[in-house]
Order: sequence, then C-alpha cells, then structure tokens
Amino acid sequence: NLNMTEDKTATEDFQAGKYAEAVEKYSALINATPNFSSYYLKRGQCYLKSNKYKEALQDAQKASSLGEKSMELAMLGGKVATKLQMYEEAYRFYKIGVELDNTNTDLVEGLRNLQQAILDEYELEGGEDAEKGYSAVDFCSQDPYPGDDKLLQIEQKILENKHNIQDTIPWKDYKDGGEFRGQASEAAIEAHSLMVAGKLEEAVQKFTFAIETEPNNAILRRLRSEAYYIMDDKINSLRDLWAIPKNQRRVEVWRLGGQIFHDLNLPLHAELWFKNATRLTDGKDEGVKILFQRTRIQRLYAPLCNNLAINVEFSDFGKCVVAKKAIKEGEELFTEKPLIMGQVMDKDNNFALSCDNCAASILTAEDYFGSTLETMEPDLKELIRESWPDIPTVACDKCQKVKYCSEDCRRQAWVSQHELICPARSEATKKLHEISQNLGHGVAEDGVWKNLWDAHFSPLFLARVWSSIISAAKHMMKESDGSVPTAEQWAKARSPFRKFMAFGNSSAADSMPTILNLIREIFKDCGDGVQYKITDNEFNGRYFQAVCNLQTFSSPITPYHRFMTRVSKLGAEDTRGMRMLKYLQTTPHLNTYCGLFQLQSCLNHSCTNNVQVSDAEVEGYGGVKVVAKADIKKGDELFTTYIDTSMPRRLRRAWLFRSFNFWCHCHRCEFEGDGPEVCTECQKKAENKVLNRCSSQSGLNRIVQ
Repeated sequence: NLNMTEDKTATEDFQAGKYAEAVEKYSALINATPNFSSYYLKRGQCYLKSNKYKEALQDAQKASSLGEKSMELAMLGGKVATKLQMYEEAYRFYKIGVELDNTNTDLVEGLRNLQQAILDEYELEGGEDAEKGYSAVDFCSQDPYPGDDKLLQIEQKILENKHNIQDTIPWKDYKDGGEFRGQASEAAIEAHSLMVAGKLEEAVQKFTFAIETEPNNAILRRLRSEAYYIMDDKINSLRDLWAIPKNQRRVEVWRLGGQIFHDLNLPLHAELWFKNATRLTDGKDEGVKILFQRTRIQRLYAPLCNNLAINVEFSDFGKCVVAKKAIKEGEELFTEKPLIMGQVMDKDNNFALSCDNCAASILTAEDYFGSTLETMEPDLKELIRESWPDIPTVACDKCQKVKYCSEDCRRQAWVSQHELICPARSEATKKLHEISQNLGHGVAEDGVWKNLWDAHFSPLFLARVWSSIISAAKHMMKESDGSVPTAEQWAKARSPFRKFMAFGNSSAADSMPTILNLIREIFKDCGDGVQYKITDNEFNGRYFQAVCNLQTFSSPITPYHRFMTRVSKLGAEDTRGMRMLKYLQTTPHLNTYCGLFQLQSCLNHSCTNNVQVSDAEVEGYGGVKVVAKADIKKGDELFTTYIDTSMPRRLRRAWLFRSFNFWCHCHRCEFEGDGPEVCTECQKKAENKVLNRCSSQSGLNRIVQ
C-alpha cells in the first residue's frame, strides 16, 4: 500500500512536470523493490523529459535485464539511444516493439526518426567520401610468426639441394658497375630492344654477353632476370637476383624476387623479399604490401582449404573467400568449429542448460516438460525414460556454477581457459560473471548501478581470450622448465588470434573502465609467478577484434530433437508416439553463443549475398556451416551479409559505414537508386515526375523505388 501511494504521488509529479521530484520518489521505490522493472521505466521517462538521456538509457537497459518486454520499454530505449547516437542499441530496443505490434504508430515514427538520425549523420559527415574508411593492408602486420625462422632454414635447404642456389654471393669482389661501357653498353641496349619486341631468347643472349663483360653490374642482372621470368625460367631468373648483393638490391629486385619465391611455393623467402621492398619504400608502395599479404594469407589458409571448394585470398579490401570451382546453389561449402567461444548476453539464454565448452545442449526431460511430467500417463513416462538422451551434467569442481556436457569438456575448459576466470577464483572473477549474468549491468567504481558493457557479447569472452593466451604460455613454460614464459612462448600463445583484424573509431578502454580494471585485476596474478599486464591499447584491440569478427551460433541439435527423432520411429501399433505429440508443441530455445571462426570471418559483405551462414553441429561441437544461396562461378568471391539488407540503399550504406567503416560497392548498391527521382546511370533528375528508365541506356531501368 505504501508503494502504491508513493507510485501515485510520483506519477502526479511527472504529470505536473516536476521531474526531479518524481525521480526522487521513483528512486526510493527502486531502493525498496530493486527487481520491479516498471519503476525503472517510469524513472527513465522522467530522465527523458529532463533530457538526461544517459540515465534514461541505463534505466531502460536495467528494465530489459529484469525481463521487461513491452512497448513502453521499446519506445523509451529506442528514443534515448537514438538521442545518444547509439543506433545499434536503439534498433535493438525498437525490435522488441516490432515483435509486439509492428503497426504501432509511435513505433513506426520512432523507427523513422532512427533512420533519419543515421542519414543526418551521414550527410553531416559529407556523405560518401573515397578518402574515408581504412586501407585493409595497413591493418595487416608483416611481423614474423613464431617458428618462421626454422621454416626459412628448411626453404634454404630446398634452394641449395634442389636448385643449387647457395646462401652466398658467387662474386667475391663485387662492385657497382656504374654506367655501361663499350660493347657491354651496346649489347644491353640491343637486348632491351629485343626484350620489348618479345624476342626473349635473343635478348637473354645479348644480356649474357653484356654480363660476361661486366659481371658486377646489378642493372644488367636485373634485366636478364626479368627476361628469364617472362620466359617462365624462374630458377635462372632467381639466380641473377640472388647474385646481386643485398645492399645493391633495389625495390624492383626485392619485388621480383618475392614474386619468384611465391611462384616456387617458398612463402617464407617471398615474404622476406616483399618485406624488404616495403622497407625501401617506407611502406608507401601499396602494391608490394598487398603482394606480401597475398603470400602470407595463402601460407596460413591453404592448409584449412585443402579439401574444400574455396580458397582464402587477399584483395585490395582485405581477406576474401573465392570459389576454386563452379558451385551449385544449395551446396555446403564448409563447416567450422570456433577457435574460441563465449556467451551472448540475451535474457532468453539459460546457460545452465548448455555446455560452456562445446555449446551442446544438456536439456533434461525434467527441464523441458517441467511439472507436466508428473501428470503424464505411466506409459508416456516410460517412453521418456527409454528415449530421452541421457546426457550427464558436469559442473566445475570449484565454482559449481559453470556446466559441461562431459568430464572431457570440463577438463578441456579448465586447462584451456576456465582455471584463471572461474568465479570461485577471486572477487574480481566472481564480479565479472555476475555482470555477464546481469546482461552487462553492475555496480560501477563510483558505487552506482549502471550499464558497464557496450556490446552484446559477454565481457567474459575477452577474459577467455586472455586466459587462453596465458594458459598456453604457461603450459609451454612448464614444458621447457622455465620460471616465466619467454618472448617466443608469448608470441606462440598469441599467434592464433593474429588472423583476426581489428578496427574501431573509439576507445573501449575509456568507455568501459570498470570492466577494464576488473580484467586487469584478474590477470595481475596468473599463478606460478606469471603476471599479465593489459594496456589500454591491447584492451581496445581485443574488443574491436571481437566486434569485427564474432559470429553468433547455436548448437542446433538438442536432446529434444533427438527424442523427437526416436519417437518418430515408433511403429504404427505403438500409440504412445501420437499421444506424446501434444506435449511436444514447444521447441526449446537454443542458447546463443559467439565465436571466432578462422574461415567464416574471411567472408566479406554484399547486400546481395551469395552464401548463407547458419548453425551446425561440427564434430560434436556447436559451430557454423556455409551454404551457397545461388550458383557461383569459379573465381567468384563468396559474400555473406553483415546487416539487415531490407533497408533502403542510402540507409544500408550509412549503417555499414558507421558500424564497419566501409562504403558498400556491391552490385546492388551500385545499381540500386535511393529513390525514383534520380537516375543512377546518368544522374539525371526527374522534373515533377518519376524516372522509369535511363534515356542513355535503352531498355534499362536502374531506378529502384
């Protein structure tokens, strides 16, 4: 009764425009009943009216975390997130309203305002600008991988034993030949003319005569090398380049040598030569940098694509997936397990019902049927006992909270990452788990309950990444009887994550200080005398690595599905199957996880995607499969989609630029208009009418309304 009275007076204050007084009363009600979502919504409305959008958003997010799902929540969260230019969050709230009533006029107006806000920002920033965005190659390191030095030595042995190319220069007194002299000069000029004319064998003979006259002339050797290369005589081409001392090799020499090594399938030498060419140009030669990355990408991804119909390559826009052969619509191209997985923060998820190591469902009959199980006929209970899969549920020995589907999964998780982030390990790990369970909300360092995390994947995902790195480094340290991990061991532990590009325009460390400090606290003592210091830059890098690459997935086959399969196989005379169907009307919710996938993350976006990514069970683990949506030609790139492509062109492109920092130039975006007023072919504007087709392109209509 007291709460009802306070609620009534607070509502009266709100209606009278006394928002500060209403906030004070609703805050008192929240303190008394902290799990009543309605008070957060009402206080959020007061904050909205007072233009305190950040506080209003925190109340909307808290109400959402308490299970609120109403049009009032959708409108409050959508409006204030739009005001704060948090467009993805606004869209998430408005989607709640769409699921309830997509004809609601206020909701439709809110969505229009969201679209207009995105477009206004697009126009304010000057619209599309070729200079905006990023160069993919600039985000790719040329640093060596652990073990590259040993692979380089193996390649050197191949050069010596197979091709008789020694790691020494055959001319002891090598000097720069300077200007061409006498007959050598005349022969070189004639050789170059023959080379231009396509008479390569004759050109080689002339170059050989010139080189015999001036054996130490680097330019002559480079020119003959080019002639050999055009003739597809790569070994002799390489011998000429190899003979030039390193300090005399110009960019052209390093570049051609890198290409030869690439062709000979000696990628470590190719990378080394391309890297030297990059160094000589101070990193300004985009072409050389792209050649380096093409070589490296082929080296890293070829083993993953050996038995597949695809290759991973490097284009001007970064990694891409290309068809090795013609692919038919509906063909499954590959399945994949995540390199590392984590939870998605969704109130519908119940992670006590799935394995935290492999994402497999551990749903029991008691979980699914609930109290209905007790009232079933005895023979149906017997059918459930016979046919419902018997999946053991194994809890972590220490915390008893994190669940697994087997003892093997529990051990794997403990060794690979859980030991360092188990909620029983410290107050910091316990708090991080609680924040994840509260969908990113918790008590900040200033003592105020608020939203602490700005992503839909759990902050525990980042903790898992660092924990897996540290656990791997410690394992190598113990194997080598060391007291601390060496630099090489740290590099090896981090190397699996180097494949995933990271890009972001803001500082996650600045916007989420509580999470950063918690993670720092967790890893400042990793046991066995090992410490790991996380800088702001590393936190930002790992955060945006997740933002740019994570793919959501579920394990699609649950005990419910296996039970349904077994029931469907009952004989016609067994009436239990038909009688059981009335209890099996509800398909269980699939817990949503997120993961880093080595191949799937290489798929680029198109608004007319030709492949579909969906959930799959892969070797007993939750994962993804990629299936062709259309026929794909050999050499064509495979595209997925990053956004809802039902949006209009201008909004799609503005959203993609805001979220992923690139302008989409897919076939649809190039040919589809923003409206029927302007032709995308000739840019002609309509004069009080709608353009149906371009007058300069007979029969062609590139105007999409």
